[in-house]
Amino acid sequence: MKTKAAVLGYSNSNNLGDFIQSIAASQWIGSKEVLSIDRDQLHRYNGPKAKLIMNGWFMEEPQNWPPSDQIIPLFTSFHLNPTAEKEMLTPKGIRYIKTNEPIGCRDLYTQNTLKNHGIQTYFSGCLTLSLKRESFIKNNQERKGILVISPLERLLPQQESPKKSGLKYQFLSMLQLIKQPIKRAIYGKAMKILQAYLSQTDEEIQYCSQLIDPEVHTEKERKDAALVQLKGIAKAKLVVTSRIHSALPAVAFGTPVLFLSDGLEHPNQKSRLQGMESFFMSLTSRELENKQFEIPEPKTVSKDILDRFKKELSAFLKE
Repeated sequence: MKTKAAVLGYSNSNNLGDFIQSIAASQWIGSKEVLSIDRDQLHRYNGPKAKLIMNGWFMEEPQNWPPSDQIIPLFTSFHLNPTAEKEMLTPKGIRYIKTNEPIGCRDLYTQNTLKNHGIQTYFSGCLTLSLKRESFIKNNQERKGILVISPLERLLPQQESPKKSGLKYQFLSMLQLIKQPIKRAIYGKAMKILQAYLSQTDEEIQYCSQLIDPEVHTEKERKDAALVQLKGIAKAKLVVTSRIHSALPAVAFGTPVLFLSDGLEHPNQKSRLQGMESFFMSLTSRELENKQFEIPEPKTVSKDILDRFKKELSAFLKE
């Protein structure tokens, strides 16, 4: 049976950034039939042999690692989160990763973690850096307005998953409840600073969220919403965001980015940002206070990064 080309699927994800990463992977497959395999159920895959581009955040269900033998992986733009390290980096999990080295790491945290386990790596950056603006606009469309995507959302109180139970999660839920008024006050202050900063420009400002409810919207609807967001990023004069996968596509499109890092101090979040400093301007809301509005110069993606993507993906997807 013919080997299929595959990207990661996200049956339960509320984050359009996941779908944006799979859109970036799909572009390399082109007109071929693209299979989608659920990131957190890779161990259960029992279909035809599949060449799977393993770019993304790993993973919500780390006990399900490693993937099925029916999957032939290409590790590029791979992020191993601290929340999943212990369960993914078992002797069996490490053997699986080593079998597929060198591993293209999305961030320096992942690269250093894997190196410490004797795994060969390289810094790949994110595959979304290879997205092309012309794929999302018509006839070199003129840029208009400022697109503000999920600014400062991580300052808001977080709800513990209702699927989780036990004393630990009861305690965490209670703690979050106690912190809610303080967090809402911090979020409100930060948003006022951002709005005051943006009030200095006459550009039209559009606000939207990178989060979408998976209990309301199908996986296809969430993917379609990700495409709409990419079109908005491609048309904007400036993107203001606290989301990596709104910022990096903007870099790929030559769209200037202002990245707000409030709420990203926790190691689980900071790990994702290591190595991103060269791609976009990162500030806290406090640093915006009393600052004159300006649209920063857009960053460019290193030719070495794009050439490595082309080399690795072309060879991997070759029949």
